[in-house]
Amino acid sequence: MINKLLMFFVNLMQKYLPDPFTIAWLITLVVVAMALGITHTSPVQIINYWGQSFFDILSFAMQMALVVVTGYALAVSRPVHEFLKRIVLIPKTPVQTVLFIALVSMVLYYLNWGLGLIAGALLAKEAGKHHADVDFRLIVTAAFSGIIITHGGLSASIPLLISTKGHFLEKEIGLVPLSQTIFGAQSLTLTILLAIIIPLACTLLFPKKENMVLVDPSVFEEEEAIRETPRTSNTLADRLDDSVILKWSLGLFGLAYLAMQIWEKGINLNILIMLFLILGIIAHGSLLGYTKAVTKGALSCGGIILQFPFYAGIMGIMKGSGLVFIISDWLLSLSTASTFQIYCYLSSVVISIFVPSAGGHWVVQAPFMLPAAAKLGVEPWKVAMGVAWGESIWNIVCPFWALPVLAIAKVGLRDLIGFSVLLFLVGNVVAIGCLWFIQ
Repeated sequence: MINKLLMFFVNLMQKYLPDPFTIAWLITLVVVAMALGITHTSPVQIINYWGQSFFDILSFAMQMALVVVTGYALAVSRPVHEFLKRIVLIPKTPVQTVLFIALVSMVLYYLNWGLGLIAGALLAKEAGKHHADVDFRLIVTAAFSGIIITHGGLSASIPLLISTKGHFLEKEIGLVPLSQTIFGAQSLTLTILLAIIIPLACTLLFPKKENMVLVDPSVFEEEEAIRETPRTSNTLADRLDDSVILKWSLGLFGLAYLAMQIWEKGINLNILIMLFLILGIIAHGSLLGYTKAVTKGALSCGGIILQFPFYAGIMGIMKGSGLVFIISDWLLSLSTASTFQIYCYLSSVVISIFVPSAGGHWVVQAPFMLPAAAKLGVEPWKVAMGVAWGESIWNIVCPFWALPVLAIAKVGLRDLIGFSVLLFLVGNVVAIGCLWFIQ
């Protein structure tokens, strides 16, 4: 039964899955159509709302890009890469391999989703090299599976954003402490359950022998880790670039500042980005080596750079046309204080299809969710975590965030999503149960 479902979804994704940027523009057109059909906004006004808001969240887009880049730079450092090569030898059987990779993926994504994306892909590559008898699509799926707990982890962008001074909704909801969001009872329970159930579910996805796809040896042709090129000269500039003293002075300087900030204010999005930046610098051999890693990691941010302005444009249309208030009133007519978080979650899953980014997603959804919540007396953290978990569960089948993994592991998007859609179904059952019973 599971195998039939697996092959059904693999075949379905092969036929109907579009590109993330195409999806971003499709949701824009849907919002335009809604604004024209439901409100009294003219086409000229809609175009102005879209264009005037296009660059409203550039600072947040930069934060999201840095999460990916700093995670990448740390993941490809020699110490981290060598560690991944060693731990992949621990499992011995195919089932142990898939279970082990999925569990490690959960840990990586909990620490930092940018780290999980890249280190998970490198882990899958190493596992494919040493466990060639396991379907490589399933190995990559297991390595990607940790993304489902992103918004219960330390780099959860929505909780970190709303706890950071100066966030774009501070006037409406103030600062929401992490003790209510990722460290609250609801989120901790959901995170732990998913971290146990999803890896176990991965072990049930082995295809029949005739449907297996084993690893392509070409994926091992390139060395993943960033290696410093040996110097052919020894100028003062070269010595400065390679200086261990400069590297450690920057590393220790940064760690000292971070320790003071975390002690006084706790963790927020900016602190987390800086933490992984400093750890990446320390893990590399020199400042120049880290620069090379960041430069290469920047290639993974193309989608964020391209799509975030479109998310801002969507927000502008929804606010300017009044769609946010219409949708808010509609939600109020369907919800009660006890069910509103579930509505936040379900609407988040739907919107995530078109806005495949937690940050852009929150920008689009929060303006019409928060007014409705305020009228019902629902606390802002419940809205934030309902939206966050809806997007987080969707991540397991999200083409946008799979792109860096696919680029490293060299598997097809349709193959990955064909496997992970079953994990998406399991994740929804777990998430809705937790949101319903743990208020």
